[in-house]
Amino acid sequence: MTAALLAVGSAADREDAIEALRVLTERPALLLRLDAFIRRESWYSARPAPLLTEADPVALALAASHADGRIRERAVRRMLNQPYPETMPFLVLRTSDWVRQVREPACTGLAVLLHENPLLATPVTVRTALLVNRRRRGAFAHAQLRVPLLDESGTTLSGRLLTAPEPSVRRFVLDTAAQRLRLRDLAVLAESDLDRQVRARAAEAAARQAVWTDQVELLHRLARNRHAEVRITALTGLMRTGSPQRVVPFLDDPSALVRALAREAARRTGTDSLAYYRAAVQAAEPQVGAVGGLAETGSRADGPLLTALLDNPAPQVRVHALRALRSLDAVPVPRVTLLLRDGSTAVVKEAAAALAPSATQLPAGLLWDMLTDPHRPAVRRAGYRLLNRHDRPTALRAALVLSADTHPRLAAQAKTDATTQIRTLASHPWRTRPVPSLNASPAQAAELLALAEQRRTEITEGMVQLLRDLLRMAPGSR
Repeated sequence: MTAALLAVGSAADREDAIEALRVLTERPALLLRLDAFIRRESWYSARPAPLLTEADPVALALAASHADGRIRERAVRRMLNQPYPETMPFLVLRTSDWVRQVREPACTGLAVLLHENPLLATPVTVRTALLVNRRRRGAFAHAQLRVPLLDESGTTLSGRLLTAPEPSVRRFVLDTAAQRLRLRDLAVLAESDLDRQVRARAAEAAARQAVWTDQVELLHRLARNRHAEVRITALTGLMRTGSPQRVVPFLDDPSALVRALAREAARRTGTDSLAYYRAAVQAAEPQVGAVGGLAETGSRADGPLLTALLDNPAPQVRVHALRALRSLDAVPVPRVTLLLRDGSTAVVKEAAAALAPSATQLPAGLLWDMLTDPHRPAVRRAGYRLLNRHDRPTALRAALVLSADTHPRLAAQAKTDATTQIRTLASHPWRTRPVPSLNASPAQAAELLALAEQRRTEITEGMVQLLRDLLRMAPGSR
């Protein structure tokens, strides 16, 4: 690979060499691996070091990773004589070099270059510095790249870096110079960026500026954003402006954090949050945020209100009602049992979670029927989860049955569980803890052994033999 790169660099067309470096530095993590590879290769190779001239940027970049520190030093000094944006990542690498004679000129040169031409701080250079910052001597480049962003003329550089496709670069700019960005640009980032952390950082900076400059309308705009991390920051800003009444309408927000802030605003304005939630869940189309709010502020006495929501046609309302009943310890077992075959997969999953503490009270026939449901993996998974809450023979039988399931993930989970259960029951000389007992009746033991024989392909012959030995040694097996 290095030979191919050197061949490109030695060609007459410098543009091709620069393009080769551009492609090479697009992935800084790969660049760090290449740096280590070249160092190992050059240490054991008898090939002479490449001829170092400013006319061959590829040779300079590769020589900067050579095992010989003197060659790395010469490469660094020649790169500084004629800098290219494409060679800056290689220079950043050398700012963390373990040899002082290489590291010091690289650090000094980087500082001078960024002072003379801040636009050399390309997104690739920033990404490389972020990776190098994790090294023992890698903090210099990271700190030095902050300087042009904090300079009076750093607006142009910030604008360029904020358009970088890599979220880590945009986060770096916001962490460094958010206070220097225009409020309008911060608001756009908070509303439209695809990265959650970038949105949160931009929203925080925008809300801070809006509070300082009393731009309440901007806070209202951000409070209507679909992302919770933006809404909570904007609403916090509204609270700081002394307008808690503007936060109260968010009592039924989908975000629990936003609801908590809205309840504090309601407390300050004298609004009864619990009464609001009790009325909201009885509306014709209750919001899931209102259901969650009732779970956070209500008690078991609110169980009937939440149970009524289990008939709501919206699956998300039923899901949140089940979660609320769980959190209030008010699960109506007979009613929730009917939801184990609900048309929504999410409702089936939540119903199984709600019924888990009462699994032994459910009809065994229903759970075994669910485990063999021919159409819906979600129903089989729910049945398996509830059967696992029974005694060891039942749980092992369920795992053996499901280990041949047509759904790959279900089968793999059941196979792992069956193998683990059998191994846990086996005694070994090195085990100091008491070995649990299977406690299987003769009928259960015979059924387990028959199932294991049928599943020898899934759980291996060794596991079948181990289970056979365990059942033979069990009390009452003779």
